[in-house]
Amino acid sequence: MEQSDIDLLQAAPLYHVQAVLKARQAPQPLQQRLNTAAAETPEVALELARYLFDENALQSVLAMLDAPSHAILQELVACGGRANSRDLALYFLYADLLAPTKPAQEIVDTTMARPYSPGNAQIIAQLAVPVMPQYPTPHPHGVFEQSVRHMLLLGLLFWGKQTSFTGRDYTSGVHDGVLIVPQTVKDVVRRVWGIATKFPIDKNEVQQRAEDVAEGDTSIGGEGREDGDGDENDVGEDARQLQRTLYLYWSLVAATRDGLALLSSGLLARMPLRQVIEHVGIKAQSEQVRSESDAPRLLFIRFLLMRLGLLEDRQNSIHATSTAAALSFFSLSLVERVRLCYRLWLETPFWDELLYLPEVHVRPGASPLENAHEEVVQARKQVMERLVYEHLNEWHQLATLIARTKLYIPNLLFPRSYGPRSERYSAGSNPYAWDFRLRRGWLTHREGWHMVEGGFIRAVIDGPLHWLGLVELDHEDLPTAFCLSVSLPLIMGEVTAAQQDLPWGRLIVQPNFELIALAPVSEALLVRLDHFAERVSLELIAQYRLTKTSVTRAIQMGMHAQDIQRILEQAAENTIPQNISYSLVEWERQARRIELWQNATLLEVDDPQVLDQLFAEEVAQPFLRRRISPTLAEVATRSLPQLQALLWQRDYLPALVTAPTQETVLDNGRFVVREAQWRLHGDGMLEPLYAVLDLYLVAEITHFSELDEQSGWRKITPTSLQNALAAGKSLDYIISFLQHYCAQGIPSSFLIRLKLWGGGYATQQGIAVERLPLLRLSAAILADLQADAELHPLLGSEVDQQSRLVRVQPEHLERIIALLRERGFIVE
Repeated sequence: MEQSDIDLLQAAPLYHVQAVLKARQAPQPLQQRLNTAAAETPEVALELARYLFDENALQSVLAMLDAPSHAILQELVACGGRANSRDLALYFLYADLLAPTKPAQEIVDTTMARPYSPGNAQIIAQLAVPVMPQYPTPHPHGVFEQSVRHMLLLGLLFWGKQTSFTGRDYTSGVHDGVLIVPQTVKDVVRRVWGIATKFPIDKNEVQQRAEDVAEGDTSIGGEGREDGDGDENDVGEDARQLQRTLYLYWSLVAATRDGLALLSSGLLARMPLRQVIEHVGIKAQSEQVRSESDAPRLLFIRFLLMRLGLLEDRQNSIHATSTAAALSFFSLSLVERVRLCYRLWLETPFWDELLYLPEVHVRPGASPLENAHEEVVQARKQVMERLVYEHLNEWHQLATLIARTKLYIPNLLFPRSYGPRSERYSAGSNPYAWDFRLRRGWLTHREGWHMVEGGFIRAVIDGPLHWLGLVELDHEDLPTAFCLSVSLPLIMGEVTAAQQDLPWGRLIVQPNFELIALAPVSEALLVRLDHFAERVSLELIAQYRLTKTSVTRAIQMGMHAQDIQRILEQAAENTIPQNISYSLVEWERQARRIELWQNATLLEVDDPQVLDQLFAEEVAQPFLRRRISPTLAEVATRSLPQLQALLWQRDYLPALVTAPTQETVLDNGRFVVREAQWRLHGDGMLEPLYAVLDLYLVAEITHFSELDEQSGWRKITPTSLQNALAAGKSLDYIISFLQHYCAQGIPSSFLIRLKLWGGGYATQQGIAVERLPLLRLSAAILADLQADAELHPLLGSEVDQQSRLVRVQPEHLERIIALLRERGFIVE
């Protein structure tokens, strides 16, 4: 027996304890011992508790409860044994569990989600837009109040200490206070009645559906479920549609050379936003969407793609990452992709549902680009923990879920430690430092829960959960009910199933270069086709066309004709038409007539027969690209270790040679004779002499110059020169280069600057002005004069012998000093 049970007995009024003993038909001696003096003693309280909370006695009392009392007590125990009485009454009103005509078996099953019914349809319709909840008026003869009164008299319930009942009947069920179930009663109820289980549906059925999902239909245009009835082999049309939308969004950005421009706020500019809406095909009234924040679903998809590593923010615009990253993601099975998206939303703060509370103003609030507060992420997980107790594939009312969640998680979003409950919507009493207000004024703690926490639950369900395809809504704009997808246990990891690769639909390669992909079509195949073909349409079938331009573009990006042919044959499960195979080879030959290779790996042999044998063997073919000459072949760089091991097995000892990096403008240490390309000005500007310059010289001069944005010319600056010196270029090499390839060489004034910037003067770079008169004498005479006691004080400091003295006319001194300083000298 818990001490808390004894405390509840001692806190209850004496007359109520006497009424409980009378209702429980306690022995007369025990009732007589209960008097004002003895009720407060621990011995009497312990004896009363032993009788009232005896397990056998409690089982007998529980067996006599009627259906409404049974439902109320079971719900109280399920939510932890403590709840506000009016919140509990509101939930039973919305759930329509206590209607006078309700059959007893339906009332008892409180774990079952309530469908629409005439009793509560009008109430739920009024709550399509969150408003102040209409708590039921307590009535002494109401079903709920009578059930609470009955259980209070039986000692199954007690009022909390914070509820004052001075001058009021303790057994009345109309009070607004906290109902508490003693710990012993909770233990007996759990043992006898049991409690709600996660996903109250046949686990064997869910497991079978999960296994079917792994092999399910992945067609483009499957029919969606209506009225909660659907194909149990289907992971869900909405989930498939999300994956298709992710692909469409990524393909649009990948096809845009300069990316999608962003505003200074970090949101998409209006023109790219229009392109996204038209390309992705999300139902949205484009004339009402003025910014990306007006289309939360598009914003969520972009953030999700960035979290998946398929998009990135680069130089104030959105760009697609490599095709390899897209293939890596879209090659996963549909279940794995949906699960990954779900986990990213659930566990990372890239999305903030508090920005989308209906009818609530948040000040100062946050930006859509800011990460959500850690309390939001935690609250999101708590909401999902509550959803797993609802039935799958059945309709549930949003208002009922919110009212029930308030019983289980009263501190959702706002921890108890941040201030009193009545002030938690003020900036100083919540972890967000925000004010939550209605348009008409401040929020009370009771209506605030349904507007803020309830609005948060709505934002979770009709936002990310709906977009991820895990929840269906009765209405897109103002939903009042939702239906959980039967695949939710599989996505959440509650049920596991063997993951299998998604089947590809058959690809038809026609001789007229048309490609038709029949359903089901995986996004991985679409990504591959986008790489070397032009998309014509993507409706019930995917239609592409091979063109010389698309194939050439793919070849320039590193593909080969044999790679394209292999992808087409794999998808078509047959050989492709001969004219297409010939065209691919010819287009590749034309595209590779002139090539510049960087970081290429080549295999060179002395005997051409060695290459003949390697290209003829299947084990070596994946390591080789193409044969360039009888003795030279291109090797896949990543396959070099495997090819080296293969050659070792053939008793060959290949030598790994790295091609030396040579100066392209030098020939045996001398500059190659070429025409001058620039005219160097005194300010470092390099004026081009021709419209098209020598590419090798242009590549070389970029090492020690930078681009001047105003003129478009190259310019030598102290920073560019220092960067070149740090990279290993020598000052002598730079000066020689400029003298060879600049018309009229280097201006004398700029040559001085170059040496000053690059440390070309080995001695001190400063210049001192010596005042006349000066004595010119030998070193021996100077030593004797400095030893003379009378002359020594009259002589000044000796001029450094390494310096040079130049005569200057006094009237020219100021002009000379100004010119020296202009060239960068320090003149003392």
